[in-house]
Amino acid sequence: MKYIFGPVFSRRLGLSLGVDLVPFKVCSMDCVYCEVGKTTLKTGERKEYVPVDEVIKELSDFLSRKPPVDFVTFSGFGEPTLNSGLGRVVEFLKTRFRNIPVALLTNSSLLFRDDVIDEIKKGIDLVLPSFDAASESVFRKINRPVEGIDVETVKRGLFRLKNETNVRIWLETLFVKGINDDKDEINRIGKFVFELEPERWQINTVVRPPAYDTHSLSEVELKRIKEIVGYPFTDVIGVSSARRKKIPVENIKDEILDLVKRRPCPVEEIADALGLLKEEVEVAIDAVVREKRAEFVYYGGKKYLKGREEI
Repeated sequence: MKYIFGPVFSRRLGLSLGVDLVPFKVCSMDCVYCEVGKTTLKTGERKEYVPVDEVIKELSDFLSRKPPVDFVTFSGFGEPTLNSGLGRVVEFLKTRFRNIPVALLTNSSLLFRDDVIDEIKKGIDLVLPSFDAASESVFRKINRPVEGIDVETVKRGLFRLKNETNVRIWLETLFVKGINDDKDEINRIGKFVFELEPERWQINTVVRPPAYDTHSLSEVELKRIKEIVGYPFTDVIGVSSARRKKIPVENIKDEILDLVKRRPCPVEEIADALGLLKEEVEVAIDAVVREKRAEFVYYGGKKYLKGREEI
């Protein structure tokens, strides 16, 4: 499959079938913590970056087999809302597979646009938008947006999402050591969270090898932020240990590559996500490393398998 991947285990969504609507690495931001890698095309232009008809065909072929799926999730290599065909895919899913919830992971940069809000209204059930900074200087340091996007634009878009749609909103803030974790910025972020009133506010930190040299917060520090802000519906997800579900796979090597070319993973997580024995996964990993289709990287003293960009 070229444009869909998984289902893979998600700490927040269970078994998530991912949908890529942009190629590597097209995004409206170049976030310092991004697990996918450095942005190679930073843009705010909406167009059909990948052929929507082919995305729909892959979804139809796969979902018609009735696999175990908790969510179909727009995520992957870059910012999904950059694809001008997002609404067409949502309409297809809600026409053919209306019982499967649809989620959108977004950096919130384009939510201010009428066309993006209209496409979300076509049937997206849950939006997981990012909000990593409430002040312009910190926003530019952590998210590094394309020209024309500022923190007030992001705030305006999030308020439009809340006030003009019926979606559930799980707002995520990813804290990076020394960038957005000082008390003043935490309080500014918290003030906005209370103004927006999302269903959940989810606190996260750097847990996979990032695009740039950044560092994570500890569990104690994340819980302290939760206490400082005091929002009653707060989840600390950077330290989640939710139980993985099991899924069948036909081709272990391809399934592994589909996963790790989008996000680096340790061996144990690959095994859990794909429902395989660790020993089976290790044999397949040895093969893809020998074939130079993936490589090991280290972050926080832990070993991760990462797909090579040329694959």
